[in-house]
Amino acid sequence: MNTRMLEDAQAVAEAGADLIAREAAAHPNLVLALPTGRTPLPMFDQLAARHARGELQLGHATSFNLDELVLPPDDPRTFRSFLRKHAWSRIGIAEERCHVPDTTATDLVGECQRYERRLAQAGGLGLCVLGLGVDGHVAYNLPRPASLETHVVALPDVVADENAVPASERPLLAITMGLATLRRARTILILATGPSKATPVEMLATRFEDPDWPCTFLGRHPGLTLLLDPEAASRL
Repeated sequence: MNTRMLEDAQAVAEAGADLIAREAAAHPNLVLALPTGRTPLPMFDQLAARHARGELQLGHATSFNLDELVLPPDDPRTFRSFLRKHAWSRIGIAEERCHVPDTTATDLVGECQRYERRLAQAGGLGLCVLGLGVDGHVAYNLPRPASLETHVVALPDVVADENAVPASERPLLAITMGLATLRRARTILILATGPSKATPVEMLATRFEDPDWPCTFLGRHPGLTLLLDPEAASRL
C-alpha cells in the first residue's frame, strides 16, 4: 500500500487528479470507476479544470458505476445523477461511454451478472477510485463475504456514510460491485479526508481481511494508493 499523508483536503484532491491524469496518459482506453459523496468533489473540480485546459484526455476512457441505488433512473438521488452532474462530461468522458447497472431490470441478480460480463468485455477495471465509509465500507460493500462480485445489497435502516438520506426517502436496495470485482482492478485509489475517516483508515492500515471492516480486504492490493489529509491520518 502506498500511503500518502498530505497537508489538507485540497492537496488530496490535487494528488488524486494527478494519479488519474497519469493513468489516462499511460492507458488512453482506460476503464475506470468513480466514487460518489462529498470527498471526491474537489478532485472532480481539479479534473474538470484540467480537461478545460486540454491537459486531461479521457475521450477514449470508459466508466462503470461502482454502485447504484434501486430507484427510477431519473431520480435525482441516483448515483447516475450525481456523476452526470459532477464528473462524466465535465472531466471529458462522453455519457454514452458511462455504464450504470439497470436498476429497472425485473431480474436484478441477472442484471448483476450482465454488468460483470460487460465489465469483463471492456477489459476489466484499470483504475478504481473509492471513498471510504465511516464504518469501513467501500462502494456498497457492507460486512459480508469478500468473494462476491457485483451483487444486490439490502440497505440497512441506517447507512453510516456521507450519502445518507432521511428514512422516509431511503431506497431499500442497491446494486454494487463486490470486493472480488474491486480487487481485480489494476490500480486502486482511495481518498479519505476529515476526522470521521480516521478509524476506517486505521483499520485499513492495520487489519487484514476483517469482515467487520470491508475496506481491509483491499489493504494488500499491490496497486493501492491511499491519499489522506491530517485528520484522516490522525490514528496512524
